[in-house]
Amino acid sequence: MCGITGYVGFNDEALLKRMCASIEHRGPDEDGFFVADGVGLAMRRLSIIDLTTGKQPMTNEDGTLRVVFNGEIYNYQVLTNQLKSAGHRFSTASDTETIVHLYEEHGLDFATHLRGMFGIALWDSNRRRLVLARDRIGEKPLYYKIDGQQILFGSEPKTILQSQHHRAVSPQAVCQFLAAGYVPAPGTFYSGVQKLAPGEMLVWENGKSEVRRYWQRTQTQRSDLSFADACTELSERLDESVRLCLKSDVEVGAFLSGGLDSSVMVALMRKHEANVQTFAVGYEGLAEGFNELNYAHKVAEDLGAKHHELILGPVSSIELLPKILWHYDEPHGEPTSVLVYLLSQFTRKHVKVAVGGTGGDEIFYGYPRHGGVRMLQYYRWLPVWMRKGIVERIVNRWPESTTGSRFAKRAKRFVSGGTLPLPEAYLSWVSMLSAEVRDGLIADAVKNEAYDPAGDAFLRDILCADDGRRFMQRVTDVDVNGYLPEYQLCYMDRMSMAGGLEVRAPLCDFELVDFVTSLPAKYRIKGTRSKHIFKTVATQWIDKDIAERKKVGFDSPIGQWFKGELQEFVTRFLSKEHVARTGVLNPSGVEKMVSEHLAGHRDYSLQLWSVIALEAWHRMYIEDGITDGSEYTIRDLRGGARESVQAPAPKASALT
Repeated sequence: MCGITGYVGFNDEALLKRMCASIEHRGPDEDGFFVADGVGLAMRRLSIIDLTTGKQPMTNEDGTLRVVFNGEIYNYQVLTNQLKSAGHRFSTASDTETIVHLYEEHGLDFATHLRGMFGIALWDSNRRRLVLARDRIGEKPLYYKIDGQQILFGSEPKTILQSQHHRAVSPQAVCQFLAAGYVPAPGTFYSGVQKLAPGEMLVWENGKSEVRRYWQRTQTQRSDLSFADACTELSERLDESVRLCLKSDVEVGAFLSGGLDSSVMVALMRKHEANVQTFAVGYEGLAEGFNELNYAHKVAEDLGAKHHELILGPVSSIELLPKILWHYDEPHGEPTSVLVYLLSQFTRKHVKVAVGGTGGDEIFYGYPRHGGVRMLQYYRWLPVWMRKGIVERIVNRWPESTTGSRFAKRAKRFVSGGTLPLPEAYLSWVSMLSAEVRDGLIADAVKNEAYDPAGDAFLRDILCADDGRRFMQRVTDVDVNGYLPEYQLCYMDRMSMAGGLEVRAPLCDFELVDFVTSLPAKYRIKGTRSKHIFKTVATQWIDKDIAERKKVGFDSPIGQWFKGELQEFVTRFLSKEHVARTGVLNPSGVEKMVSEHLAGHRDYSLQLWSVIALEAWHRMYIEDGITDGSEYTIRDLRGGARESVQAPAPKASALT
């Protein structure tokens, strides 16, 4: 696991060193450089496999190829044996060297042979060719900027930003972020900076570039497997995926929430490892309502894992906001980023690698919105007068809680789509803000510069496509091609790598994902029972009560804090004067959102955090133009200065 960066088309070793230093957190063990005329490659390494001879950049026998690589190749031993049989000579036991010889053997088809998570940069000096490749599901990121005959790239935007003297915000990115909570590839918040989509490769040769797709999920639905046979095959594939993710020369631990996904991961780890350490995070005091620690403790105890808990105090961690944004380089709408950041720091004290359950909700239809598709059919059986005159009137009067329950908020979203066509209803459910609220929230100057001011055209194009497929297949496209890599995997990568911790996601193995998403929808969701097939096979490894437990979700009490200890910060930071000076949002729209949340009329926990993140990012990256935000604090942030009570130190415990 590493961070990679570099350029082609010019010479600037000092810049290359700054680019590499900016991602030291991703690889604290060592750095590596390759510099030649018109090319520079660099990396920061977190040593996981081949600790002694796995230094990068890696080269081939005659030195004509160089590779820097972020990630893990889980099938590297099989590939190494195949390549040795074909006559290739290896000088290390590293998975990185496999990439070099695969390229020698297969050219640009090399990536199709890799099974793992990766961001790769390969320099072919004979062809003057740079190849960038991102893994199929999007566990590892890769950004780039093309400027005339020059290209810069890196694992995080901050590498590229080391070279930019002028930064411009992408108006379209602002609109998409407020619509979906993320910006789809190839876009970013920076005009001119792009990212590879999962399963894509960029080839830069003699000053010309081409982005090509080397993999795509199966688009047809299988009809050859009975449910029983599908369960058998799923069990085998889950076991294989977890076993592959245990390949390491250092100890591998696990994040454990006590939910279905992470519990199955730990149970399967215990099949292959005698000792497993698990890690969980939770709150004490008034924020205890957001905890699942008791479930995590029970699972660890049942499975015989050594369990560690990080207990956070009841005081918010808003002081960490600039540090969180520094690791994202862009706005991100997930309030639990702070929890994952602190959990990763805590876990890193014990292990270098952790397994997580990311991906289960996306591939198995685990979110309430998935069950909502079937519920909507039932709901529409009711007479219109009953829906409009009774149900909607009652539901819309319910206050929205910020203490852990999402029922009222979800019910309001559900009934709001009651009269819409199914694609439009689902679009309203996955939108971070309604179209009406977004329209009043975004500044006119931004909307006027965006080609899609509503920001949801990319979602609409998928959900409303007339492509002959079933609607739930298009739902899978939205979840697996967009939300999973751009939101879930993005925040897991950034927050874990901020502490030099590698997190692996067996449920994101591309062969497993391709198999599960090709199964009939009724295998994954039965009526409104989410994760039907996963829950069915899980009971062979974990207690049925855990497998069938109602989804709670990893959450943060940020909405309650906005009404309490953070109220003064929110009203000051998002004052009309500060918002108007930024120029991205409409001050009146922001003021309305804040007042409705504080009054308890709406729960805008996620949305307010997203707006704060957007404003804070602009003030840090655009106004202040930071190139090193590692020491940037809340007091350096325009509107952020305040006298605050220091949060009590987290408490750690180890439970066997």
